Amino acid sequence: MTTDVNRAFAKLERRTERVVAILRLLALLILTLVFWSLGILESRHAAAVPLGGFALITLAGLATARRGLFVPWIPWLLASLDVMLLAHCLVMLAMATGQPLHLALDTPAASLIFVFLATAAVRHRPFLILYTGGLFAALWIAILLVAPLVGVGSWTSAMFATALGRLAIVGLVTFALFVAVTRARRTLTISLTEARRRSNLSRYFSPQLVDEIANASDATPSFRPQKAAILFADLRGFTSLAETMPADRVADFLNDYRSRVSAPIAECKGTIDKFIGDGVMAIFGIPEPCADDARNAVLGGLAVVSAIEKWSAERLAAGLPPLRIGVGIHYGDVIAGALGDEQRLEYTAIGDTVNTAARIERLTADLGESLLVSADVLASVSNLERDVAWVPLSPHSLRGRSQPVQIYRPNWSARSVSRSETGEILKATSPSAAAN
Repeated sequence: MTTDVNRAFAKLERRTERVVAILRLLALLILTLVFWSLGILESRHAAAVPLGGFALITLAGLATARRGLFVPWIPWLLASLDVMLLAHCLVMLAMATGQPLHLALDTPAASLIFVFLATAAVRHRPFLILYTGGLFAALWIAILLVAPLVGVGSWTSAMFATALGRLAIVGLVTFALFVAVTRARRTLTISLTEARRRSNLSRYFSPQLVDEIANASDATPSFRPQKAAILFADLRGFTSLAETMPADRVADFLNDYRSRVSAPIAECKGTIDKFIGDGVMAIFGIPEPCADDARNAVLGGLAVVSAIEKWSAERLAAGLPPLRIGVGIHYGDVIAGALGDEQRLEYTAIGDTVNTAARIERLTADLGESLLVSADVLASVSNLERDVAWVPLSPHSLRGRSQPVQIYRPNWSARSVSRSETGEILKATSPSAAAN
């Protein structure tokens, strides 16, 4: 996770090169105006080093960012060149105007150090801010100490104290920016980490459930009673099929199978509760139930059957054994929430509705059907009969239930469209299409 955050910061820093270039161009403009007002531009040799240096640094920064040559140490190099060129400019200005060296800190050009501190802040690098401010202070103190020795100027204790006061202001601003950027970087790191965790969770849960888990105030959200539609799906003959394949091919097969099943379930607002080998349990109605949960489950079941039949046709064309799937759906009362201990939690649903859906899915194998739903499902779905005709089967006694359950199967031949057009009907009747 830390590597991903650092990579995100590096990408952000590369994108800020344009902002940094604008700041350097601003510094270049200020220096040009100062040199022009003091008549230094008339001396091309005196102006060439600072102005040309800042122009080259600006171009170099843009070139490294755009051509993919940006590396982490480049900002440190550019910051060092910025500060050294600024110190050179201040010394040159003092010598050109004949003023005491320490008074160069009062000129507008000296204020450019704050522009360079802002440049480091834009990069979200706290220690680069400290380095920039510290290097400027160290260079200027060194200049003040060395200048009398080479006969450039002299100072009194009051002058030296004044210069140190100016540098103290630079130091305070440097420290304030360091604290501010450190806190901002920490906050941004937390946000990036949270976003990555949510992204990882979304690979296993629906977006609604990810928000429910992420925003839970309690580490172990309590179970709550609610209505939900439960879908179970299972490949027929997978055990025999797996015996003919090596382990790596079985893993590839299961990955392909799960991706083909997960996509239509997610499109119909379902949440994959768990995979057990080739078995799938999906829940429609968590974290918050809605009136379309049973309808979404039926649409999801039809889409799963259609996806597996399409895959089976592709396998037959490639000379591989065909595939069949059984899907069972039931709707009713469940208890939904996080199940487990403090170390590991599983957001799931439990209750008679879940057990009944599992029994209905097993019944598809006995009856040779690809999809079976309970009467409770159809009783909760409106207007679905215009797309899919349902054939009632005789009530079946399911293991663990004292009362028989009325079961229905889709009558594909009674539909106004062929079975191969299931996907188009699902698109037309899906929740997203209805919303549009």
